[in-house]
Amino acid sequence: MKLHSLLCGSALLLGSFSALAAYQLDVNIHQIKTTAGTLHVALYNNEAHYEAGEKALAVQKVAVSSNKIQLQFAGLAAGNYAIKVMHDENNNGELDRNLFGIPSEGYGFSNNGGQFGPASFSEATFAVQADQQIAIQLH
Repeated sequence: MKLHSLLCGSALLLGSFSALAAYQLDVNIHQIKTTAGTLHVALYNNEAHYEAGEKALAVQKVAVSSNKIQLQFAGLAAGNYAIKVMHDENNNGELDRNLFGIPSEGYGFSNNGGQFGPASFSEATFAVQADQQIAIQLH
């Protein structure tokens, strides 16, 4: 009886550790048109925050030194996430647009959505269940 209780207790303990597992997400950003400015990369796990462009789960700002950049988000719980990327070429803190409202600086989303406008949360969402890599191409 004690062995059975010990095994059941161990299974519950191991199950709770897997629920608390922390994963790493490697994000490879490609097609950066110029090595000027800064990439702003925001990771979301909430649709309302993603759509509003606020309260990101994590944000990284990286000086652009190449047409490809890799960065990591560590310590992620299993779940659904979405990413927005902005290449602020002139470091003014905004995504500049031309006279027609079309972005004149690079931008991208997870799942490479948003070619003709912002990708919705459902278009950009991906699941994290283990360490993984994703690629985002800038428009």
